[in-house]
Amino acid sequence: MNFTKQIIGMATIMLLILVSGCTSTAATTPDLAATIAVNVAVEQTMAAFQTQSAITELAYQQQNPTETPTPQPTNTSEYTATPDKITLTLSKDTYCRNGIFAKSPYVALMTAGQTYDVLAVDPNNQAYYVVEPDHTFTYCWVWGEYATVSGDTASLPVYTPQPLPTPTYTATVGPDFTASYTGLQTCGADFYLRFFIKNTGSKTWQALQINSTDNSSNVTTNYSNTVFVDYSGCAAGVAESDLGPGESSYVAVQVPSDPTGHSTTATIILCQTDASGGCNPKTITFTP
Repeated sequence: MNFTKQIIGMATIMLLILVSGCTSTAATTPDLAATIAVNVAVEQTMAAFQTQSAITELAYQQQNPTETPTPQPTNTSEYTATPDKITLTLSKDTYCRNGIFAKSPYVALMTAGQTYDVLAVDPNNQAYYVVEPDHTFTYCWVWGEYATVSGDTASLPVYTPQPLPTPTYTATVGPDFTASYTGLQTCGADFYLRFFIKNTGSKTWQALQINSTDNSSNVTTNYSNTVFVDYSGCAAGVAESDLGPGESSYVAVQVPSDPTGHSTTATIILCQTDASGGCNPKTITFTP
């Protein structure tokens, strides 16, 4: 700073000398050259002063560095309050189910007086999806009839409960059977038509009737029995007293003459003789 004062002093002295040298009592006209010289000297002096001042200021800053303030982080996020927990208390023991319907399978029995956390509400605002505290990660629906809810239910998400499963209709199988012609049996001069009968229904067949018509001679033979008897040649085979569901039997029916090559129609009728009653017929056509 002393150097600056010296510069200023020197400039002042030079100006005074220049002014005094250029001023004369006899002069009546301003000396233009002297004036220009004064102005140049002043400008040079001020330039030197500014240069030296800048150098001095830089040296001062190097010796006395200024601390750069550390920018503070700006908090741009707004504080979001955690929503209040919503709970319900039951006034009566209530089943908690995997749906909102009375037929929905139940998960647990919720105890009256106990408080449960509510997670969601159904679209009709009639049932609540809650945490079942006695089992880990178990959630279920409680009907709101006996529930007292604490908290703002308007903030609850809306869940769609599981619908009731669509019942699968299983048709009840009634009394039924299948019948087919299997061949011609002979015993001397006697001829037998042989059939295979199987019970494909849910009832037990206890009697049968077979009406066979020789379409060539137009002769009909009627046969009935309460047992199912087969013949092999002249020997009687196994006799079945009835045909339960899934059971089968061969049946042989004697006809009055040789039917070989004749178109024959047979109507086979199976009946239930117990309290359920009822008969079913089957008609087949064949040529022995």
